Amino acid sequence: MTEHSTPGESVAGMLAALAHIDGAGFHGIDEAFRKESPVIDEFWSSRTRAAQIAAASISWPEELEEQARFFGAAAGQLATALSGRDVKAAAAAGREAHKAWHGLNTPAWTYLAKTAGIQVSGDAHQPHHQH
Repeated sequence: MTEHSTPGESVAGMLAALAHIDGAGFHGIDEAFRKESPVIDEFWSSRTRAAQIAAASISWPEELEEQARFFGAAAGQLATALSGRDVKAAAAAGREAHKAWHGLNTPAWTYLAKTAGIQVSGDAHQPHHQH
């Protein structure tokens, strides 16, 4: 958190950012590129760019800053490849963005659960992502 944000602002910012990030569909994008004849959906670029912006727009808790930066970079690379309609580059970037999403999503939701006083057992990520 920055010294100007309160814990409540940080939680609200994380919830808003995660809503955009989770809604972008990184798992589905990655899966779509694993099909025999992958096609780029016209909405993927704007969704991944919005997720990148959401991740960069808030102050993450110190323990999540590195994952957020890594995710933002991966989402940006995917958005660029998608905008360029480069299926091969987008497929590789999609795999990386999917991994980076998992790397941020799981610890971020776990952090929020702990902040809310909710005990987390097993995979806190499951309610937010289904394979």
